[in-house]
Amino acid sequence: MSLQWIAIIIGLLATGGGLVGVFRPDLVKRFAEVFPRSVVPAWIFTALCCLLGAREAGAMNMGAVDVIKPYIPFMAVAVFFASVYYMKELLAPRALGGFLCLISVPIVRTASQSGEPFFQVLVTVMYLLVIYGIVLLMSPWYFRKCYEPFLKNAMLFKLAAVGKAAVGIVLVLLGALVY
Repeated sequence: MSLQWIAIIIGLLATGGGLVGVFRPDLVKRFAEVFPRSVVPAWIFTALCCLLGAREAGAMNMGAVDVIKPYIPFMAVAVFFASVYYMKELLAPRALGGFLCLISVPIVRTASQSGEPFFQVLVTVMYLLVIYGIVLLMSPWYFRKCYEPFLKNAMLFKLAAVGKAAVGIVLVLLGALVY
């Protein structure tokens, strides 16, 4: 996928999320309350993590253990089922954290190899998501801790939603006009 479409898609998602926060804050607040203990999003994000991990493992040079590459898809499926079955604390924020870390790899690679002007804007956004993803991986309860100040203060919530929408618009404009 080209840097142009990556920026447009991420920008549209951010703009949409920000506008939902501006016009329907009740939906965002309800989502923030329900998400941490949700099982289905945890399974979906875990499946995406296994898929992205398998993709990256298949693309890397493994040297002496290159012989296992044909088995990576099967290992990914096994890791998914083992994660779902054995991890009693497979929380949605933890799986989201892993997803944020893994999805950033191909996006940053595409952006850095593109040579386009201002590719650093998208790279910065992705690195911020990686930092947030690492925090969620290590401490999934920070999902709720990070959102509490925004949920308790209506003005701060609205400012954050407008900021998210603004970043999304910047990414859409970069994708449409620059990349």
